[in-house]
Amino acid sequence: MVFTVFIPQNSGLERFNYLVCSAFGSRATLVKVRGEEIPAAVEKAGGYGWTGNDLYQDYLRSKKNSSLRRVSFVPWPETTKPQLCLLGPEEYSLFFFEERLFSYGGGARIAVSTKYVNLARDYLEQQQWSATLLVEDGQVERQVRRGNADLAIDIVYSGQTCRDERLTIYDTIFSESGFVLLAKDI
Repeated sequence: MVFTVFIPQNSGLERFNYLVCSAFGSRATLVKVRGEEIPAAVEKAGGYGWTGNDLYQDYLRSKKNSSLRRVSFVPWPETTKPQLCLLGPEEYSLFFFEERLFSYGGGARIAVSTKYVNLARDYLEQQQWSATLLVEDGQVERQVRRGNADLAIDIVYSGQTCRDERLTIYDTIFSESGFVLLAKDI
């Protein structure tokens, strides 16, 4: 029996496709799509999906009635793990923004990647912060130094972009790094 397995083409995830490909061998037709699109692809077409746990969790938080189930979880296979973080200018602190932007009905402008909008919204709701999300396809961290955003929410892996943009991590939003193998319940 041959079935479809959606695997990521994103460079950060693609290098770990071997972890799932070896398990399916020639029984699977491998289809490469962006990692953030894999849950929706499995939901629509069936088969299996292999993607980052953060992307899967964001999809689940999209408030869709999902028929997906997690078949397995594989912890991030390296010592340094990516984490979704709230980032801000290193010359300030989170306290500065809490006092000036989130209180008294004010709001911050927070740049966030399209991949993590739902995780970001949940985080802001838990913090009871008023903010405007500026949804970006890329270069999220750079929006702070360009003056387009007060803060940013994005994945931090090596921290190089944060150092380049003189940003610091104010809070960790999601740290359950790893991979999930998904399937659609019928």
